[in-house]
Amino acid sequence: MTRAGTTPIRLPASRSSGHRRGPRTFAVVLAAVLAASGIGIPTAAHARHFGFFPQVPLLDFGPIEDQLEILVRDREILAVDAWTHAITSVDLFRGESVLWTGVRGRVALAITDRRALATVPGLSSWAERAFELRESSPERILLGDRVALLVTDRRVFGFEGVSGSWSEAGLGPREEVLLADAGTNVAVAVTRTRVLGVAAARGGLFQADLGIREEVQSLHAHGSLATVTTRLRLLTFRAPDGIWQSTDLSFR
Repeated sequence: MTRAGTTPIRLPASRSSGHRRGPRTFAVVLAAVLAASGIGIPTAAHARHFGFFPQVPLLDFGPIEDQLEILVRDREILAVDAWTHAITSVDLFRGESVLWTGVRGRVALAITDRRALATVPGLSSWAERAFELRESSPERILLGDRVALLVTDRRVFGFEGVSGSWSEAGLGPREEVLLADAGTNVAVAVTRTRVLGVAAARGGLFQADLGIREEVQSLHAHGSLATVTTRLRLLTFRAPDGIWQSTDLSFR
């Protein structure tokens, strides 16, 4: 099982004391950063006491409205920020054709015949992954509010839409993605030998191996949770942890 990524941010509540403005100022600034990142702050009912801060609310990974718009003009692709009106552009190569574009939540995604391009609000450029020679165009394209997943005949690509970073995993000579699904904050691909997932706020593709002849029966992704069931096990994957958990079903 592969793990990588960053520790989720926890936001301190502001203080009302007039002579202790450090934590309050920090909370206001951090709240603005989180708002720009599409990560909201839940109600006080979800707050927890932690350390020297009086309350630390959990991050809200709920659905968000689209925060970008894609425009294709002549030899460039533009992403327009819905809030700041900032424009992020990328030039197309000579002879490069745009095959597909899509936006959901924080993620703007463009597929050409040469590469996959993605950006998020606040990112000053488009992050890209070039396709290999004779690699197929994406056979599956899945978008969540904060994640994206692409499947070609050679690789699985994951895009994490909080930091705006790509990751990828190569497919074996006879390995084929059989199932794929995406929720708001997770996206998962399933082959005969493993499951691969990308989670919001955790950069990288996370893998769990399947046993020999452990046939997958179902895959469901919704919100921040994905579940994969086989005849023997229940595998769960959630954001922002980015960890596959396994429960034995053979004796239940």
